[in-house]
Amino acid sequence: MSAHPLLRRLHAGFIALLYAFLLAPLIFVVLVSFNAGEVPTFPPTEWSMRWYGEALRNSNFMQGLATSAWLALAATVLTVPLGVAAAFGLARSQWRGRALVEAMFLSPLIVPGIVLGIAILVALAGAGIGDAWLRLVLGHMLVVLPYTIRTVLAALARMDPALEEAGRVFGANSAQVLWHVTLPQLRGAITAGAVLSFILSFDDVSVSLFLSDADTTTLPIAIMSYLQYNFDPSIAAISAVLIVATLAAALLIERFFGLKKILQG
Repeated sequence: MSAHPLLRRLHAGFIALLYAFLLAPLIFVVLVSFNAGEVPTFPPTEWSMRWYGEALRNSNFMQGLATSAWLALAATVLTVPLGVAAAFGLARSQWRGRALVEAMFLSPLIVPGIVLGIAILVALAGAGIGDAWLRLVLGHMLVVLPYTIRTVLAALARMDPALEEAGRVFGANSAQVLWHVTLPQLRGAITAGAVLSFILSFDDVSVSLFLSDADTTTLPIAIMSYLQYNFDPSIAAISAVLIVATLAAALLIERFFGLKKILQG
């Protein structure tokens, strides 16, 4: 066997092992969710859908699910326009301190989540903001804002400026060029920023842990609280539901937008 086919097979084997490493925990969780017994075992000795019913009947899980969904939606809807506007301001202007402002916008990407959560809590408490919902929305907006800015900045850097010039040559004003030329070119990047914002807000733990209260609990925190006193397959069941929902969302995005196109902006 020549070296070239051998290298191809080794590469394919490495990729297969990498996929197995990434997917094995998800498959493990899904299989454990079908346990019939009280204690999670792998592989299950008896199969049952019992714990899915238990998870869906758990009021804390359902309330947390609703809270996480509405919170992620609110944070995404409010953050995407701000992120797009900030990206335009950073990409289309040259002024002293621009690099510093961009670094400040993107700093939540590198600051540890627990530090960010404490900082947001202290800042909002100092401002007299005590409502948990408002705290959570503001905190999640700060956390997810860099992702929209980063994706739109990358798309603006790759966009051909001749397209906007052509629009102006044909008589379009600035608003028309923005609406009919620039924004359609950025649709993939904006969609990517919105999808990432929703997912990261929905899954956030470190910031939500400091900003929520007993009446406003997100699903990740509800799962953590449940695990402190219980250890049964209902946790695997609710996790499996989230895995399937995420997979369905990815398939829909691929169907209507194309994941590769979105990620490339």
